[in-house]
Amino acid sequence: MPNSTFHFVVVDDDNVNNMVCNAAIKTATNGELPVCFKNPVESLHYMEHEFLNKAQNKPTILFLDLNMPEMNGWEWLSKFEQFPQTIKQNVIIYILSSSVNPTDFKRANENTYVNGYIFKPLNKEKVIGVLETHHITSKN
Repeated sequence: MPNSTFHFVVVDDDNVNNMVCNAAIKTATNGELPVCFKNPVESLHYMEHEFLNKAQNKPTILFLDLNMPEMNGWEWLSKFEQFPQTIKQNVIIYILSSSVNPTDFKRANENTYVNGYIFKPLNKEKVIGVLETHHITSKN
């Protein structure tokens, strides 16, 4: 049975990566399934308009891709920064990218809302590491 004390959101335009994230999160948490968005604008809408009702103040771990066609991860973060504190305080953001660009690392480290930088692909061990970092227990 999934752990109901937190949930996950994945923002990535790639179907294959979303399937990999889904499997990694499900395995690491014994059943928790992420809400995946291929469209970053739709994910912002979800965070802004539906998040408070659905999350019910549960911590949300959000994995954010950087390179997306409609809106990149940096633009997404810029929009997220404008959200009310009631939303921002419950979201734990990790960049999930294949980029090895030192500028991306630097920018991620300098962003108040980014908790870390994870290289694709996401796997069970990386998910458990994130949970342990934030003292969130998984069922596995």
